[in-house]
Amino acid sequence: MLDGADRNPASNVRHPASAVPRTASDAFRHFAAKHPLGYLYLEITRRCNLKCVYCGSSCGPKTLPEEMPVARWVAVLEQIAADFDSKKIMLAITGGEPLLKPDVFDLFGAAKRLGFPFGMVTNATLIDDKMAERLAGCGIGSISLSFDAPPEVNDSLRGKGISERVARAAKALQDAGYRGKLEIMTTFTKPVTPHLDALRKYISQLRVGLWRIVPVMPIGQAATRPDLLPDCEDFKTLLKFVETARKDGLRPAPELGEEGFLGDPYETEKSVRPYKFLCRAGLTIAGISYDGKIGACPELTPAFTQGHVDRDRFKDVWETRYEVFRKRDWTRVGQCHSCRSFDRCLGGSMHLYEKPGDATCRCLFEMIGGDRTTAGRTS
Repeated sequence: MLDGADRNPASNVRHPASAVPRTASDAFRHFAAKHPLGYLYLEITRRCNLKCVYCGSSCGPKTLPEEMPVARWVAVLEQIAADFDSKKIMLAITGGEPLLKPDVFDLFGAAKRLGFPFGMVTNATLIDDKMAERLAGCGIGSISLSFDAPPEVNDSLRGKGISERVARAAKALQDAGYRGKLEIMTTFTKPVTPHLDALRKYISQLRVGLWRIVPVMPIGQAATRPDLLPDCEDFKTLLKFVETARKDGLRPAPELGEEGFLGDPYETEKSVRPYKFLCRAGLTIAGISYDGKIGACPELTPAFTQGHVDRDRFKDVWETRYEVFRKRDWTRVGQCHSCRSFDRCLGGSMHLYEKPGDATCRCLFEMIGGDRTTAGRTS
């Protein structure tokens, strides 16, 4: 799965930065009106060789019958390249485990040929020396390796022996001369909280350039495991850890993946992530699921589907639909209705809604002590 990553400007595979107006509400209006596509998720498979206890995509060991073959994915990319400037659209190739997809390197080759910058999220278990050499030479610009905790805890979450395989994969890529962005992506679950300092030391030894920590979402398998979901104190501990670790001189410096609005001082000082919150799903971010459905981020429910590649031209969908993402007044329900920080938060991340019109399933701002009735200024 795409292990908790967001689905926004600081995602696993970073897309090109663009000028953003000063305030969140101004930025939202700007992107909703212009919706410049800059980031496209390709969930090319639901097949996976792991059974992570929190998997948000409910992946499995078999290829699903409705899964599109690589040739179909290439045709979709060719159509998109004909309608957009491919150099301005970052492709985030996800799963499942992308490297299990037959002919996946044909997809990488097509992306390169068509001019798309592209990257991949992987569990790293299939990256041996030979695979690392292929990846180093295929033009992929970003590789995110999933790793959640010190080895003993990580293996309890993701599978026995997985920690060692991730470490070997990182070294294999470095030895193969990979020059793209190499990142560790940590899905933050409750069992990880007491081990953050140990995790910091372990990851600093892997010699990777980037490290993103993203809270597990209460979807998929995690929705059935309340023992995995961080509570208020866990989130407070995480924020303090990230804020401190970003100043401790070790590399890589951790960054909080975009889960939602945090309030001040986090938003003004950018102390846990180098940007202010704005969920760009449907604004600059789109996605295509393993079966051809057109939407935004892979974690969104089917209620947010906007079209299908077999029936619709992607550009037509992007230009004429996505209203649920570009008009978000529907998120102002429940406690959000009276929250004075709403025009800074704008309802939070879209993946935290079961369907349009529902209340958000989690408010990180409130969980860390923010007052939703009196908080914040509109900036």
